[in-house]
Amino acid sequence: MNDSTNSARSQRSANSVAFEAFWRSLPRHGAAAPNRREFKPEKAARFLRNLVLVEGPRNADARLRIRLVGSAMQMRIQRDITGADYLDFLAPEHQDAAVQTGLVMLTRPCGLWQCMDVHYERGFAQRLELTAFPLLADADSLPLILCFVEPTKGLVTPTPHQGRAMWADTAAQFEFIDTGAGVPAWPKAA
Repeated sequence: MNDSTNSARSQRSANSVAFEAFWRSLPRHGAAAPNRREFKPEKAARFLRNLVLVEGPRNADARLRIRLVGSAMQMRIQRDITGADYLDFLAPEHQDAAVQTGLVMLTRPCGLWQCMDVHYERGFAQRLELTAFPLLADADSLPLILCFVEPTKGLVTPTPHQGRAMWADTAAQFEFIDTGAGVPAWPKAA
Protein backbone atom coordinates (compact mmCIF):
# COMPACT_ATOMS: atom_id res chain seq x y z
CA MET A 1 0.00 0.00 0.00
CA ASN A 2 1.47 3.39 -0.91
CA ASP A 3 -0.72 5.53 1.30
CA SER A 4 -1.42 5.54 4.98
CA THR A 5 -4.14 3.37 6.41
CA ASN A 6 -7.71 4.56 5.91
CA SER A 7 -8.52 4.57 9.64
CA ALA A 8 -5.70 6.95 10.53
CA ARG A 9 -6.04 9.02 7.37
CA SER A 10 -9.70 9.77 8.10
CA GLN A 11 -8.75 11.26 11.48
CA ARG A 12 -5.65 13.15 10.38
CA SER A 13 -5.55 16.86 9.67
CA ALA A 14 -5.04 18.16 6.15
CA ASN A 15 -1.60 19.43 7.23
CA SER A 16 -0.63 15.96 8.46
CA VAL A 17 -1.62 14.42 5.12
CA ALA A 18 0.25 17.19 3.25
CA PHE A 19 3.36 16.52 5.36
CA GLU A 20 3.15 12.84 4.41
CA ALA A 21 2.96 13.85 0.73
CA PHE A 22 6.05 16.05 1.22
CA TRP A 23 8.01 13.17 2.78
CA ARG A 24 6.92 10.79 0.01
CA SER A 25 8.23 13.30 -2.57
CA LEU A 26 11.80 13.07 -1.23
CA PRO A 27 14.15 11.06 -3.50
CA ARG A 28 14.86 7.50 -2.34
CA HIS A 29 17.44 6.29 -4.86
CA GLY A 30 16.12 2.73 -4.57
CA ALA A 31 15.95 2.69 -0.75
CA ALA A 32 12.77 2.07 1.21
CA ALA A 33 12.93 5.58 2.72
CA PRO A 34 14.77 8.80 1.90
CA ASN A 35 18.28 9.41 3.17
CA ARG A 36 18.67 12.27 5.63
CA ARG A 37 20.75 14.21 3.07
CA GLU A 38 17.64 14.39 0.84
CA PHE A 39 15.81 16.54 3.38
CA LYS A 40 16.28 20.19 2.39
CA PRO A 41 14.64 22.65 4.81
CA GLU A 42 14.02 25.17 2.04
CA LYS A 43 11.79 22.60 0.30
CA ALA A 44 9.77 22.21 3.52
CA ALA A 45 9.09 25.92 4.09
CA ARG A 46 5.37 25.32 4.67
CA PHE A 47 6.16 22.95 7.57
CA LEU A 48 9.31 24.45 9.14
CA ARG A 49 7.63 26.28 12.04
CA ASN A 50 6.14 23.00 13.26
CA LEU A 51 9.04 20.62 12.53
CA VAL A 52 11.01 18.70 15.11
CA LEU A 53 14.02 16.65 14.04
CA VAL A 54 15.08 13.85 16.38
CA GLU A 55 18.07 11.51 16.20
CA GLY A 56 16.73 8.05 15.49
CA PRO A 57 17.62 5.23 17.86
CA ARG A 58 20.19 2.66 16.73
CA ASN A 59 19.45 0.18 19.52
CA ALA A 60 17.12 -0.36 22.47
CA ASP A 61 19.40 1.63 24.81
CA ALA A 62 19.43 4.70 22.58
CA ARG A 63 18.43 8.21 23.51
CA LEU A 64 16.19 10.38 21.30
CA ARG A 65 18.23 13.56 21.05
CA ILE A 66 16.30 16.56 19.68
CA ARG A 67 18.31 18.17 16.87
CA LEU A 68 15.96 20.91 15.63
CA VAL A 69 12.80 22.54 16.99
CA GLY A 70 10.65 24.74 14.77
CA SER A 71 9.73 28.23 15.95
CA ALA A 72 6.04 27.42 16.56
CA MET A 73 6.98 24.51 18.80
CA GLN A 74 9.51 26.66 20.66
CA MET A 75 6.83 29.32 21.21
CA ARG A 76 4.51 26.69 22.69
CA ILE A 77 7.21 25.35 25.02
CA GLN A 78 8.74 28.79 25.68
CA ARG A 79 12.15 27.22 26.03
CA ASP A 80 14.76 25.94 23.58
CA ILE A 81 14.87 22.15 23.95
CA THR A 82 17.37 21.60 21.13
CA GLY A 83 19.89 19.04 22.36
CA ALA A 84 17.54 17.61 25.00
CA ASP A 85 16.60 13.94 25.10
CA TYR A 86 12.91 13.51 24.22
CA LEU A 87 12.75 10.59 26.66
CA ASP A 88 13.22 13.08 29.51
CA PHE A 89 9.77 14.47 28.64
CA LEU A 90 8.08 11.06 29.03
CA ALA A 91 7.13 9.01 32.07
CA PRO A 92 9.70 6.25 32.66
CA GLU A 93 7.13 3.56 31.87
CA HIS A 94 6.67 4.99 28.34
CA GLN A 95 10.32 5.53 27.43
CA ASP A 96 11.06 2.00 26.17
CA ALA A 97 7.98 2.04 23.92
CA ALA A 98 9.12 5.38 22.45
CA VAL A 99 12.55 3.93 21.59
CA GLN A 100 10.98 0.74 20.19
CA THR A 101 8.62 2.84 18.05
CA GLY A 102 11.59 4.77 16.65
CA LEU A 103 13.45 1.54 15.89
CA VAL A 104 10.42 0.13 14.06
CA MET A 105 10.02 3.34 12.04
CA LEU A 106 13.64 3.16 10.89
CA THR A 107 13.97 -0.57 10.27
CA ARG A 108 10.63 -1.41 8.62
CA PRO A 109 10.44 1.57 7.60
CA CYS A 110 7.10 3.20 8.32
CA GLY A 111 5.61 6.46 9.49
CA LEU A 112 3.74 7.32 12.66
CA TRP A 113 0.66 9.39 13.44
CA GLN A 114 -0.48 10.09 16.97
CA CYS A 115 -2.33 12.57 19.14
CA MET A 116 -1.12 13.20 22.68
CA ASP A 117 -1.63 15.71 25.43
CA VAL A 118 1.42 17.84 26.20
CA HIS A 119 1.75 19.86 29.40
CA TYR A 120 4.04 22.88 29.52
CA GLU A 121 6.06 24.31 32.39
CA ARG A 122 3.91 27.45 32.46
CA GLY A 123 0.74 25.52 33.42
CA PHE A 124 -0.76 25.30 29.93
CA ALA A 125 -1.62 22.08 28.10
CA GLN A 126 -2.91 21.11 24.67
CA ARG A 127 -3.41 18.09 22.47
CA LEU A 128 -0.82 17.81 19.70
CA GLU A 129 -1.03 15.88 16.47
CA LEU A 130 2.33 14.36 15.54
CA THR A 131 3.13 12.94 12.11
CA ALA A 132 6.61 11.44 11.76
CA PHE A 133 8.69 9.70 9.11
CA PRO A 134 12.22 8.24 8.99
CA LEU A 135 15.25 9.69 7.28
CA LEU A 136 17.89 7.01 6.81
CA ALA A 137 21.58 7.48 7.61
CA ASP A 138 24.84 7.20 5.73
CA ALA A 139 27.58 4.99 7.19
CA ASP A 140 29.04 7.97 9.06
CA SER A 141 25.82 9.61 10.31
CA LEU A 142 22.80 8.89 12.48
CA PRO A 143 19.30 8.27 11.16
CA LEU A 144 16.74 10.96 11.90
CA ILE A 145 13.02 11.07 12.54
CA LEU A 146 11.33 14.04 10.90
CA CYS A 147 8.26 15.12 12.88
CA PHE A 148 5.47 17.55 12.06
CA VAL A 149 3.79 18.65 15.30
CA GLU A 150 0.70 20.83 15.36
CA PRO A 151 -1.96 21.52 18.02
CA THR A 152 -5.46 20.23 17.53
CA LYS A 153 -8.49 22.33 18.48
CA GLY A 154 -9.22 22.92 22.11
CA LEU A 155 -7.21 22.79 25.30
CA VAL A 156 -6.78 20.04 27.85
CA THR A 157 -6.57 20.27 31.62
CA PRO A 158 -2.92 20.71 32.59
CA THR A 159 -1.22 18.37 35.03
CA PRO A 160 2.10 18.86 36.81
CA HIS A 161 4.99 18.96 34.38
CA GLN A 162 7.44 17.21 36.71
CA GLY A 163 9.79 20.23 36.66
CA ARG A 164 10.43 19.91 32.93
CA ALA A 165 9.91 22.31 30.02
CA MET A 166 7.15 19.97 28.85
CA TRP A 167 5.62 16.64 29.76
CA ALA A 168 4.08 14.39 27.09
CA ASP A 169 1.30 11.97 28.03
CA THR A 170 0.98 8.64 26.32
CA ALA A 171 -0.76 8.79 22.95
CA ALA A 172 -4.55 9.12 22.98
CA GLN A 173 -4.55 7.96 19.33
CA PHE A 174 -1.73 6.06 17.65
CA GLU A 175 -1.29 4.52 14.19
CA PHE A 176 1.68 3.47 12.13
CA ILE A 177 1.60 4.76 8.54
CA ASP A 178 2.31 2.29 5.76
CA THR A 179 5.05 3.68 3.52
CA GLY A 180 5.31 0.57 1.36
CA ALA A 181 6.58 -2.11 3.76
CA GLY A 182 3.37 -2.59 5.74
CA VAL A 183 2.80 -1.70 9.36
CA PRO A 184 3.93 -3.72 12.37
CA ALA A 185 1.67 -5.49 14.80
CA TRP A 186 1.65 -3.26 17.86
CA PRO A 187 2.20 -3.43 20.71
CA LYS A 188 4.95 -5.97 20.27
CA ALA A 189 4.34 -9.31 21.94
CA ALA A 190 6.25 -9.67 25.21
